[in-house]
Amino acid sequence: MKFSLFAPTIDNVKLILDDKEIDMDKQSDGRFICNVDNISNGDHKYKFRIKKKEWIWSNSIDIIDPYATKYNLKEKCALFRSENGKEYHEEFHWKYDQIKLPENKQLVLYEMFVQDFADNGQFSVVINKLDYLVELGINAIELTPIMGIEEAENDTWGYLPSHFFSIRSSYGTKNDLKLLVDECHSRKIRVFIDCVFNHTDKECPLAQIDRNYWYYKGKHHPDDPYNWGPELNYDFQDQQLKVEPAVKFISDVVKYWFEEFHLDGIRFDAAKQMDNFEILGKLDHLARSIRSNQPFLSQAEYVPENKDICKENGGPVDVCWSSSFHHCFTGFLTLNKDQMTKHGTLSDLKYSFSSKNLVNYLSCHDNERLLHDIGKKDSDAFIRMETAVIHLFTSVGIPMIWQGEELGEDRQIDVLKDKKKHYPMPWNFLRKDFNLRLFNSFQNLIKLRRSNKDLQEGPINFFFEDENNRILAYSRGLNLIIITNFDQKPKVKYIISNLPQQGKWIDYLTNEQVDVDQVNNLTLTLLPFQSRLFIKLI
Repeated sequence: MKFSLFAPTIDNVKLILDDKEIDMDKQSDGRFICNVDNISNGDHKYKFRIKKKEWIWSNSIDIIDPYATKYNLKEKCALFRSENGKEYHEEFHWKYDQIKLPENKQLVLYEMFVQDFADNGQFSVVINKLDYLVELGINAIELTPIMGIEEAENDTWGYLPSHFFSIRSSYGTKNDLKLLVDECHSRKIRVFIDCVFNHTDKECPLAQIDRNYWYYKGKHHPDDPYNWGPELNYDFQDQQLKVEPAVKFISDVVKYWFEEFHLDGIRFDAAKQMDNFEILGKLDHLARSIRSNQPFLSQAEYVPENKDICKENGGPVDVCWSSSFHHCFTGFLTLNKDQMTKHGTLSDLKYSFSSKNLVNYLSCHDNERLLHDIGKKDSDAFIRMETAVIHLFTSVGIPMIWQGEELGEDRQIDVLKDKKKHYPMPWNFLRKDFNLRLFNSFQNLIKLRRSNKDLQEGPINFFFEDENNRILAYSRGLNLIIITNFDQKPKVKYIISNLPQQGKWIDYLTNEQVDVDQVNNLTLTLLPFQSRLFIKLI
């Protein structure tokens, strides 16, 4: 069996296989290799003992193979199973690869943190909950980072990766993930993976081998307040070996995950900090070339969003996450002064509702939930949440739900703390009237989004705007309109003009009928922060 480690700046490497120490030979391409015969059948552990002549404080250090697909953090070693002198890989038979999956314009995303979504924090239990997602109307799940990490796994979201070819051990095995993807595909649910390629944990094997070879020596952007760990240097080229080490490694990571697990899309975390559209384009092209027989979606987190990163504007990815959509609703519906200062005009709302190539969300893992910020669960809070949900599913961008939002999750996650609390899905919330009503609103509006082509691809038309009274109305096509009072004061017998059609309209959520008069005016009473969604009766 062949073992290999790419470590061009290291002088000496030994393979520690179980308890046996074996010298490795350095090649001209920067790799250390050795072949080991007669490895017994069964489970084995191995690590690399590396040494550099210029190291002063230690003769050598032990590292986990950067390409290890399974590892033991406590023993600091990689794991594998041998069978007949070769590494054994459990077979998996894909059953549903040929099922045609939803197009990007049809998507309703669900951001999922496996540890909290599954009762036991494992892929196997996520499978048991897939029918719940189908009932809700979800057709794409986005897994927050599932790659191997250094910290105690229950204490982190996973945005400091360390072992890029491994799955977080608490989530299950490779075949558990494959079965999850296959079962999702059987239900026409696409599976996306959230990838952190800007930075790593400081204990990542690459950083231990030679931090200056794979990473920037200091902060890539010294003035940027955000710095989570060593930042991979995609600009560096080893002139002697004619290789870009960070580009090569992350390309191998992408190739592995999409070939092995048949994923349907990728999210690039911290794309602004990467500041490298060329490498994002390469990774996007590589991933989608592997999944060329199915629709594919690439996303980038860029705060605040920059639509130049989108392909329609010459950028490397399909869509960008819209932090402004979240900030607008946090400002308008909670009267948050800071957010209102930055995003407090109807023009800000119009931008958020009408912009293409964005992923819109009310909340995500990076912030507190909207319902938590509203701070109560009463009829007024329900009106505000329903308004937010109406706009989420009638805006132009791709809508995304953060898991539990549909259940009325409002517990504080305290995003500023280093350690993450454990918040299992609050399934029992649906026993309460407020939460059940909110769930039904989510479900009904998702159904409308997925069945109405105007919501999937048609333009938005703002036909009425009153900045003083904070009233905004728009249509999606000729037969669907949304009218919203973004003010904390009610509007009694308020006249909205310039509607797209005369005649009878019906409230999609309450079934109340209203009449638009012969001059295309509609008289309505709107509660504070209330939104109404009407469909034309034929």
